[in-house]
Amino acid sequence: MEYPIPVENSALDEIIGRINKKGPITFAEFMDVALYREGGGYYMSARDRWGKKGDYITNLDVSPVFSRMLAKQIHQMWQVIGEPDPFYLVEAGAGRGYLTEGIADTVSELYGGFSKTLKICLVEKNPFLRKPGKKGLAWYDDISRLNHPVTGCICSQELLDALPFHRVVEREDGLKEIYVGYKNAIFVDVEDKPSKEGLAEYFRDLGISLFMGQRAEVNLSAKEWIGKAGALLKEGFVMTIDYGMPASLLYREGMMGTLLCHYRHTMNDDPYRMVGMQDITCHVDFTTLKNEGIKSGLMPAGFTTQRNFLLGLGILEELKEAGGAALKDYEAISFNQGIKKLVMPGDIGDVMKVFIQSKGVKEPRLLGFSFGGAKEGP
Repeated sequence: MEYPIPVENSALDEIIGRINKKGPITFAEFMDVALYREGGGYYMSARDRWGKKGDYITNLDVSPVFSRMLAKQIHQMWQVIGEPDPFYLVEAGAGRGYLTEGIADTVSELYGGFSKTLKICLVEKNPFLRKPGKKGLAWYDDISRLNHPVTGCICSQELLDALPFHRVVEREDGLKEIYVGYKNAIFVDVEDKPSKEGLAEYFRDLGISLFMGQRAEVNLSAKEWIGKAGALLKEGFVMTIDYGMPASLLYREGMMGTLLCHYRHTMNDDPYRMVGMQDITCHVDFTTLKNEGIKSGLMPAGFTTQRNFLLGLGILEELKEAGGAALKDYEAISFNQGIKKLVMPGDIGDVMKVFIQSKGVKEPRLLGFSFGGAKEGP
């Protein structure tokens, strides 16, 4: 398939230069430049990406209650592992830092004893976002910069779905990788043998065979990330909140995979449009996160939809009374609508999943998995 070239920018120029120099590149390399190239990648610029003026809405944009619920769960995690001091909260892919600031505010308001032990670290690649917040939070550009083991919780929200991934397709003569080529001033898909043995092994390890002609994504970066998280964590939890599903469902979603791009609150499946200007994602394979995590000592503690997770934490107790026409009643209605959107069946609450892994914790029973028959792991 051929795609028109978008308006020139530094990420685009870099990609075209690499292809002209060495031939077609993997989609993972294309994506790494398009999203993470310093000075030109989508996630490395100063442009707005969240909220009404951005490209998509996050849980925190929907309702500030989301951070209150996470604070409640993290407080219980602290209790489960014996109230250690210090207890580290490491948020990877922290963006603006608003989620962790909301958690810190809630902990300060409701859990005074925990507040005194809580140490917060934010991990964010974008230099425009890595700056001290109102709480004087510590910022890092990579999780590996925390060069000592931590006891606590490593948390990510909508991070793993945007890590660079490979694209593959099943053909009669075996699995092929879909590379990115450049011909006659347009991008083209180029099929060739896999660039890594790990691509075919990925599906063998899962016991999954793709259908003939089926396209799929393989996120080796997510495997690497969960390994880093497991190595960093001495005792505690890794909490992943993201779009995705178990592998047995993910690779039966359809013949074209789950690649999606986001731009100004619209979605498309054309990653070659507006290079450096739009987000590129695919659904997370939570089964591989589980299997890879076990290798570094991370054991499944629970897996469920975001909806059930928030209901288990008592989000409905946050609803406000409203019955009149006064301004405060309209504010209460608006507040309640945000909570409703987080947990409405068929909306973000069902599509987004919560997976928590533990290390050095014997039989953790977490509040977020107390509703709706949560599974131990995907």
